[in-house]
Amino acid sequence: MINAAAYILSSLIGFLLIRLILGHKINMSFLLQGTLAIGLGIGLSGILTFFFLILYGAFNAAGIISLHLFILALLVFLNLRHVPPAADIQPKAMTKKAIGLCAIKTILWILVSVAIGILSQQYPFGGWDAWALYNMKAKFLIEGGRHWTDVTRLHWHTQPSYPLLLPLINTWAFSIFQKDLIHVASMTGIFFSISCGLLCYAGLAMFINRPIAFMASLLLLTNPFYIFWGTTQYADVLLAYYLLASMILLVLTLRTLQPRIALLAGLFWGIMPLAKNEGNVFLFFLIAATAGLLLTDKYYKNAPKRPLIQNLLIGVLLTNAMNIIFKIFMAPPTREVLYNPLAYKLKYFNLDGVMTTTGFYFDTIRSLGWMFIWGLIAMIAVINYRKWFIVRESRVMGIAFLGFSFVLLYVYISTAHFDLIWRLQCTAARIVFYLLPAVLFFSFYTLWVKNTEDQ
Repeated sequence: MINAAAYILSSLIGFLLIRLILGHKINMSFLLQGTLAIGLGIGLSGILTFFFLILYGAFNAAGIISLHLFILALLVFLNLRHVPPAADIQPKAMTKKAIGLCAIKTILWILVSVAIGILSQQYPFGGWDAWALYNMKAKFLIEGGRHWTDVTRLHWHTQPSYPLLLPLINTWAFSIFQKDLIHVASMTGIFFSISCGLLCYAGLAMFINRPIAFMASLLLLTNPFYIFWGTTQYADVLLAYYLLASMILLVLTLRTLQPRIALLAGLFWGIMPLAKNEGNVFLFFLIAATAGLLLTDKYYKNAPKRPLIQNLLIGVLLTNAMNIIFKIFMAPPTREVLYNPLAYKLKYFNLDGVMTTTGFYFDTIRSLGWMFIWGLIAMIAVINYRKWFIVRESRVMGIAFLGFSFVLLYVYISTAHFDLIWRLQCTAARIVFYLLPAVLFFSFYTLWVKNTEDQ
């Protein structure tokens, strides 16, 4: 049980914070609150650990645990004082059939979770470079003492410009584990892999029929490549979770038009860039597309546009402050993106580079492990593409995915320091992996969403 103590404590912090934000108006299911609490709480634990290291100057397990306990006590106090008892979710009367179906779903989820845990042990050390990219950095944070900031001065092969959320989460978990970092890193991957599947169901079940939402969740959690990449100890599984959560809360914000939901959405949007640099791209397009829709679409003429946009930005700034500090004062410039392509003679900045990149991704998604689930998504797209433009929330999600695709293509064809094929081999499968949960949600939501007649 102690192996999960750090994650449970973080999830409790996340749950209490969500309750405090939502107040007496709870417009989401208890299951969605719970699955969002996991990611919010663990993400905040990484942020708290970062600021503790900044202020204290070195790793100290007792200090980090005390900080978490203080935050937990503060949230308990604020909940008791400001959240009325009526805000609690009251259990609804369920028929025997509904109870039976719920029991079957729970059993299946448990079996799948156990299977993911067992399969993860085939790669106990994670991916071939996971240690250099993330787990070695966690060792620096834990054992580096006052020199923990040297983590940003490592050889460029370790990508010192990469965000530190995953190493910080593992550092927080290690403060309670006090065991080999291998177990910590493995547990983090398992936790997020399972949580992402549950979040997919909880998010879809808010808007479409639950059996269909459950099918989507099961498709995700039983995909062999999803299980593999989710447990290889890369930060991709973090971005997969936070991108999915961001899309769900985007939809909830635009459907409820509640500033409190917008604030919660902003918190998750701000965590995305802490997981991977690609999160900055999604953050930009989500903010731009959401603000553009609210300000220009006649449907939102009487909506509280200013509070919604304001709360989104406040939430982003609150969680993204760590990323701003890290990028400005600590991280070296990234070698992966050329901001001035004219300064280099680029070998792939041409039609051949575009065709090579798009062809490689096409081959990736039609490989044996990905073929069925991405084929299903492609089939839904063919029969349902018109609703991408009809459903307002889908327009925003579509712009975010399309914008990311163009930026990603630019990054590949502007490759100057690496071989393009090698770069594609190292990254394509992982990018396909972290996009999958959010794209699956987008596809199922757009096809089966209820109440689209007012769109």
